[in-house]
Amino acid sequence: MVSVKKIVFRLLYKERSLLCLFFVFLPIFFLTSCGVDFKTRGAEALRIEDYARAIQNFSFALDRAPMDRDARYGLALAYYGEAEVAEKLGIHPLDLWSKAHDEFRILARVDSSHKADAMHSTCLFYLARASVFQNRGAKVLGILDESIALDSANYYSYNLKGLMLQGLGEGEKAKDIFIFIISKDPEFSSAYSNLGNLYWEEGKIEDAWDVWSMGRDKFPNNDHLKYWTQIAEDSLKAKVLSENL
Repeated sequence: MVSVKKIVFRLLYKERSLLCLFFVFLPIFFLTSCGVDFKTRGAEALRIEDYARAIQNFSFALDRAPMDRDARYGLALAYYGEAEVAEKLGIHPLDLWSKAHDEFRILARVDSSHKADAMHSTCLFYLARASVFQNRGAKVLGILDESIALDSANYYSYNLKGLMLQGLGEGEKAKDIFIFIISKDPEFSSAYSNLGNLYWEEGKIEDAWDVWSMGRDKFPNNDHLKYWTQIAEDSLKAKVLSENL
């Protein structure tokens, strides 16, 4: 015969077990039945530049549906935005750019529209630049080539590639890149500075002056171009005077 004591114990044990299950499944029940939309929350956080919460919510959404294109894109943008904030503070957050790149890379596997290619290309430029800031000897040409392949009009990546090639002693290749940038985007002021610098280092003062003065005329408020155009001009004048002596 089962005693009353045993019956009470069983009831209490059963209630305690049910109570434990209730608390285990309560968060899941709440999130699924109360209409919580992590993507919407993530998008709202992203809109007000609350990147930490955007990352959190888009990550939750991807935990439930890893193939969700919109959540993946949102997470990539959230990491990108957080990295941009750090850049404005003078920090070059290699880890954040790397995370953004990872999300863009995964996004490309679930979305064949290529709509995010330009943003991914820009992310790769920043990733390469952050790598160089952290380690001057970082090998980033592969990253920059990938960036350019995603967006052939990303002249920032071309420009950084030119600088890296120059540092590796590939002056002619660097020169070709800077000339290419100027021919495609005459408003890219850094290319004038960098091309002029290359000519100057080679002792081609007149060529350097030609490029710098061209840039100075286009960008009259650019201090670097103004300064070096004047330096080159003074050098050319001094050369003429010495030849006439």
